[in-house]
Amino acid sequence: MMPEQSITRLECWRYSVPLREPLTVSQGAHNVREGLLIKCVNAEGISGVGEIAPLSGLHKETLWEAQEQVLSVLPRLIAGEALPPFLFPSVRCGLEMALQSLEICISGAAPQIKLPLNALVSGAKETLVSRAVAAVSEGYTTLKIKVGRHSVEDDIAHVRSVREAVGYSVPIRLDANRSWSLETALNLGEALADCRIEYIEEPLNNPADIKDFVRKTGIRVALDEMLYSPDHAERERRLDVPDDVLAAYILKPAIIGGIQAATALAKEAAERNLMAVVSSVFETGVALSFYAYLQTHWQNNVHNDRMIACGLDTFKFLADDVLTIPFAAQQGLVSLPDVWAARNDIRYEMLTRLA
Repeated sequence: MMPEQSITRLECWRYSVPLREPLTVSQGAHNVREGLLIKCVNAEGISGVGEIAPLSGLHKETLWEAQEQVLSVLPRLIAGEALPPFLFPSVRCGLEMALQSLEICISGAAPQIKLPLNALVSGAKETLVSRAVAAVSEGYTTLKIKVGRHSVEDDIAHVRSVREAVGYSVPIRLDANRSWSLETALNLGEALADCRIEYIEEPLNNPADIKDFVRKTGIRVALDEMLYSPDHAERERRLDVPDDVLAAYILKPAIIGGIQAATALAKEAAERNLMAVVSSVFETGVALSFYAYLQTHWQNNVHNDRMIACGLDTFKFLADDVLTIPFAAQQGLVSLPDVWAARNDIRYEMLTRLA
């Protein structure tokens, strides 16, 4: 959908931002985060910005493929055409983000809301525990721990150590990325049954086993990878999972296929009485600030009388930001008016213009 006011200029810029430590995904480790920024400007000079940043190991498209596609689409948008039906997920996400952020800037300021984040903690056992304690001391009220990269025995020991260190008042989320068989997942779930695990993101390499896992462990599952495909059959498979064994949908707009697709899934989650948790793929503050705005506008952004902690703590992995005022949290909270006001103040001197 194009904004009501026609766009008079579209720009495409490329960025490269160093990471604080290597980011390990299935296809290797990344030391920098690279992507594209799309800026659209209307006749009154009001602008909106979007981000396109496919990450190898998570996206099927490469950054070069995304760049080639977006550069071919920009002239059509200037001519007033709608977005074409086939676009890479990251490209559709970035273009929709740019267009919708322009509409938001035209309509007014962001609401006065402070949004909680879950603290993403990682590392070897001692590092993991110290980072978890530091996050709680800083004000974070929810923790998220990656599992499935070590032996299940190590994962159990790591999670139990964190739970003992931070106490039982702080919910812990786990992310397994479909790492385990049902037997292995049951071993972990039964060992952590007393650890107050809020949910675990898709632990099973066979999603058909989700129901058995939850029934036997009491730990509910959040859907993530199952949401990536727009295929009707995949939708039927996720709807076949009983509502009472699920806790949340983890919504990554850049993988799901855009802002509209993520919003539709948030609505589906609300209809199932599940949390909709927006999450990132380690983008810059341009995308993170927009995702924060999304989270506060989905109708199911409150759970058990608390605002849902979203997955935007990934900003800590970036050693720099493309924004003059970097995206950041204070005491585990993001001030939406502050990050929204900062998202158009971009450090163009560190970017390369492509169009």
